[in-house]
Amino acid sequence: MESDRKITLFTTKALLYLYVICLYTFIVNIEAKVHHFEQSPVNGYAKISKSVLTSKRLKRSSDDGFTTVSERNDPKCFSQQDKFKSIVNGLKDGKRLEETHVFANETKYNLALAWAGENDAGILLVLTSELDFTNAASTLWRSTDHGRTWTNWNSKVDNKVFQQADGLQRNPHNPSKCYLISYEHFLYVTETGGETWKRSDIISPTFGSVGSINEQLTFHPEESYQDYVAVVTTTRQLFVTYNNFQTPALVVKDKVHAVKWGSKATSTEKNIYVTTGEFQHPLFSVVPDMNNLECYDSKTGQWTTILKRVVIFDVQDKFMYASIYKSEQPSSEDDDKLLMISSDGGKSWDEAQLPTLTGDRFFSVLDMSEGMIFMHVDNPGDTGHGVLYTSAADGIVYSESLRNHLFPNYNTVHDFYKIESIRGVYLASQMHEGDRSIHTVITYNRGGEWKNVSRPTGVDCKNSEKEGCYLQIQNAYSLHRGLNGRLPTSQPDAYGIVLVHGHVASNLQTTPPDVYLSTNGGYNFKRVLQGPHAYEIADSGGLLVAVPLDTQYPDTIKFSTDEGNCWHVYKFTNDTIRFTGLLTEPGGKSMTVGIWGYTLKDKKWTVNIIDFSNVVTEECKEDDYEDWTPHTALKSSSGLDGCLLGQRETFKKIKADSWCRNGYGRNRDVLQSICPCSEEDYECDFGFHRPEGSTKCVRQEEVKTEEIDICIKGHVDKLDTIGYRLIPGDKCDREKGFHPVSSFESLDHVCKPGNKAPIVHDMKAPVENTGSLKLVVISIIVAVLVLVSVVGAVFAYKMLLLRRQ
Repeated sequence: MESDRKITLFTTKALLYLYVICLYTFIVNIEAKVHHFEQSPVNGYAKISKSVLTSKRLKRSSDDGFTTVSERNDPKCFSQQDKFKSIVNGLKDGKRLEETHVFANETKYNLALAWAGENDAGILLVLTSELDFTNAASTLWRSTDHGRTWTNWNSKVDNKVFQQADGLQRNPHNPSKCYLISYEHFLYVTETGGETWKRSDIISPTFGSVGSINEQLTFHPEESYQDYVAVVTTTRQLFVTYNNFQTPALVVKDKVHAVKWGSKATSTEKNIYVTTGEFQHPLFSVVPDMNNLECYDSKTGQWTTILKRVVIFDVQDKFMYASIYKSEQPSSEDDDKLLMISSDGGKSWDEAQLPTLTGDRFFSVLDMSEGMIFMHVDNPGDTGHGVLYTSAADGIVYSESLRNHLFPNYNTVHDFYKIESIRGVYLASQMHEGDRSIHTVITYNRGGEWKNVSRPTGVDCKNSEKEGCYLQIQNAYSLHRGLNGRLPTSQPDAYGIVLVHGHVASNLQTTPPDVYLSTNGGYNFKRVLQGPHAYEIADSGGLLVAVPLDTQYPDTIKFSTDEGNCWHVYKFTNDTIRFTGLLTEPGGKSMTVGIWGYTLKDKKWTVNIIDFSNVVTEECKEDDYEDWTPHTALKSSSGLDGCLLGQRETFKKIKADSWCRNGYGRNRDVLQSICPCSEEDYECDFGFHRPEGSTKCVRQEEVKTEEIDICIKGHVDKLDTIGYRLIPGDKCDREKGFHPVSSFESLDHVCKPGNKAPIVHDMKAPVENTGSLKLVVISIIVAVLVLVSVVGAVFAYKMLLLRRQ
């Protein structure tokens, strides 16, 4: 989770001017189409847009479709290859692995796809759509065999037209429940995977016209409340349903800016939290937006205002956070703000206590899972980096985790990534203080310590060995700057598997990356494919699939059944198809994959379906698995191998040389044991940090006293610490091993939120550099004014020509 960057009034207006520029570009380039492909791991649907391109197609190799790719001359790979050839050649009646479907009568450019079945049922829904100045059209398609055949399903939804953006949505807890959003005041709902549909009208007898739905539905985060759905309309009215629209949704509030459901962790699962307030036009507003944070009790139907002057808020697990203006009458969006934290569903709030968080600093909450908060706070001045902090169990007191954490200015793109296949491991990017180069770092204990990513063996370094050679992982920042590749990917059930793009170097590179794989949660990586690829994890890690990205028209797919040691290449088409995406069922358990694209000749949507259960035909048996204990390389002390956050866990993983599939009935039992405490079970306390390459917590340079005063719950508390505190959620045995002691002593002093006097008294004042920021703002203002003037003249000229034509 993350908050928006501080946007000044000037910046908001500049963005509107740039919108005019974009509109101008669209009008004078009416034939141009934008293409993209994206898949949501949460909602499980994909959007594909098609573009008319004239790029020359790269020449294909004339292989027989049964080649092997391996970094090593491994006899196991050739043995697997012989087995693969035998299986494919043994298909009856000359059949092939792939089954191809072409949407022959479909001409619309945009396509959204949703998986609508459970446990490999193979039910898919596709919504094709097109929108221009005068007309909107859409068609609903349905498949029950993983996409091999499709049926026009438009008559089941009364041939209505649905939105191009977010027109097809899926319930994150139940894939059989999907939603079609119209351009008017109604939607269609299915609870049968699209077989039958029910229309639900959004009507407000209380507040009048409701407009339409123009944003994603807000689903309850708990699976047991999957029928709780909130809808905000274009007129900013909030509608709520508690039975998945089987009866009309109820209007409960107007003037709504944002909405979140409560959390089971705080016993507020039936509550709704919203920010409300008057809407101001950004071009004519003279004061910043100030909203109220209100709570709706579904049991009583009563609203309660729990916080005022709110800029943004969020809810995840047991934590709520809200950014509020410090002043009751702020004059601009740059006025000081406070970060307020609640761990009891909004009943009480406390200001977050960080050594460097002042009202004018940008901050972003990156993650609030597993009982702690990761928060980025910008450094003074226009630096593009800041400090990454982690919270104590209460979410109020924070300590420094990573310095010079990359977070580019005026952007929300960052490289912070939680690896889902192992507990406690995160990736991030760090900026070097000297040459401002960027390099990848990793933590194996939830931010307690950050390290360089170990260098894969057998890979040449992009720079001199003296400069340092580590794996530099390409993430959101690199892709945002145009690098060809994909984001890191991992799945909770694919234990230890992580796929990334990267280079071996001292810092991030701009040349085409290679694909690297870790099978132990990021402790070690190996290069498995050269060049960029689209990749997916299937069969809970038992199957990896990839499609080359060094050409826009790939005709081969690569797959591995032994955790990336051996890759086999299969040629799935002889046609020239513009590749738009590689899809597997959300959750990474299915053996079926779809390769989506459109034909270059006639622009017809095409999908090639490959069911790898026809290749790996046998289900795994008990002797095909082996025990795997993660984090065995983390602890150096005797008896602590594999201990993380006080626990040792042992999983069952498929053996790398087993030619079998996990399937949906895989045994996921986990053996757990408690470990003695060590230094790695503790993070640095408030006012302390770990120097790079050290496990010792030392006092920050800014702290000038042995004891630190902090304002918590309206009273000044004196923190007496030697620099360590137990990581939230750590279950280690405190009676054994390392056990430092910290204490809070409540003083007889009253304090208010925003009062930094106790902390400031104990800290050395940081040096702020605001000159560069002012210069940047002035330069942008001048540039935008000049650009708008030039574009306005050209736009008027083009419109005149269009009218004459």
